[in-house]
Amino acid sequence: MKASVLELDPQADALIILQKPNLHSSHLSIDECASATVIDWLSEDSMYSMYPEPEDDPANLAGVNEEMRSLKPCLENGDPNQVVFRVSAKHLCFASPVFRRMIQGQFKESEPNDQGLFEIRTSEWDAEALVIILDIIHGHHSSVPKRPSPDVIAQIGIIVDYYDCLEVVKIFFQHWHSSMEIWERYLTRPSESSGLDWLDPTAYGLPPLRHRIKPFDDEATTGLFMAWIVQDQARFEDLTVSAILSTDALVETALPIPSKVFEAINSQRCQIIDDWFSKIYNLKDDLIAGRVGCNLECSWRLREAFMSQMGKRNLPMAKPERPFWGYSVLSMVSIMDFLGYKHPLWRCGCELKSPYDLRLHTQDLSNVSGLDLNDFL
Repeated sequence: MKASVLELDPQADALIILQKPNLHSSHLSIDECASATVIDWLSEDSMYSMYPEPEDDPANLAGVNEEMRSLKPCLENGDPNQVVFRVSAKHLCFASPVFRRMIQGQFKESEPNDQGLFEIRTSEWDAEALVIILDIIHGHHSSVPKRPSPDVIAQIGIIVDYYDCLEVVKIFFQHWHSSMEIWERYLTRPSESSGLDWLDPTAYGLPPLRHRIKPFDDEATTGLFMAWIVQDQARFEDLTVSAILSTDALVETALPIPSKVFEAINSQRCQIIDDWFSKIYNLKDDLIAGRVGCNLECSWRLREAFMSQMGKRNLPMAKPERPFWGYSVLSMVSIMDFLGYKHPLWRCGCELKSPYDLRLHTQDLSNVSGLDLNDFL
């Protein structure tokens, strides 16, 4: 049983000194400097008094997490804050080749201080996530939360990747993965509900799409990381469908997801958008050339109406080129439906109909499939 959240091993022979804790955590502003207490390893009395309850008390666990979350990167005078953990060098070396090189290599961390303790300095990590990792490494499994927030899981993933200690943490990722509550929000396989969450194709006279799509956000990125780690193909596919349809640029993340996954997502996004832009600008060219309509006057009227609609959507005269930054597939659905909706009808009865009915092409979303996880293993 831990006597303190800061003492991972009562016979500690090493210190991890975390400076500027929580600097990049989502719940703190990067430049936030507020009143905070330096947690000083030199004062064991203060260290023990901060966390007097035993570690298996659920209320205490919540209190410890809140204490870590509340740590500020800076003191009110602007000096860096720091928190120091008393740890076992043996446990660190066993769990992480990065720690092993620090402690057993030719680095300053390899030389004990005046008290005979190795000092490993680091900075800016999320303090709550680091405590969870150290608890796992040192076998304090009852102190590990059963359901961390997606933000904390993401921070754990970043730290685990940096110290190359996934193997010792992976079983916990598997448990957290099974208990995450986000999966239904990104389900894109056929279900009783249909259509897009915020866009109803039936409002435009189109058949309902068989997918429900939620925008790919930070929560989804964490979910994709979890699906990648535990090799959950179904959820990996669902989330990549969301990314293909709702992102408007190449996804960037600090999470250890292979870059080729996001490159493949962006490639599919660009392919769909390129195809749809080709349909729009081929129609524009046909209208300009007079190849649409029953006579020149009819073609001119259709062209003027179409160009007006393009202007309202701020589309340039020339076809946009890859990588189509700022355009998502779902934003293109809106553009295609706008350009193809309420076509002008003249006395001759001409209109922009198939194969020029742009709205019909948005049905292609029903055929969009996500990535196969096995292609990236």
